[in-house]
Amino acid sequence: MPYAGVRRMLETSLEEVPMESTNAAALELRRVASHEWVVYDLQYPMDDSRCLVACLSETEDDLVEVVWLQGTTLPVLYRSPTEVLEDLVRHRNAGLRLRRPDEIPHRPPFSERGHRPRVA
Repeated sequence: MPYAGVRRMLETSLEEVPMESTNAAALELRRVASHEWVVYDLQYPMDDSRCLVACLSETEDDLVEVVWLQGTTLPVLYRSPTEVLEDLVRHRNAGLRLRRPDEIPHRPPFSERGHRPRVA
């Protein structure tokens, strides 16, 4: 089973699984086995399914294979787990910049007979 460490982590409490973590923005990379990692989104509680972003496993070729759990269009092969995290942070930051600005509501101008109080 390629993600035995992830299954073991989900079946046991977080304190029982040896982990290494690296913080980057609202994302966290945790080692769950000798050749497996999980990327968490810290915006969500641990019991929320949106918290798990990706599962990573090291291949025999010393590459990292990624299974994206949130529908990300990023590549599935990387050179290292930290490269996965850096690419994900770049991807999320680019997505924030590409958003349209918030729309300002438009209202008709005040008329002479309208709702504007007159100054005496």
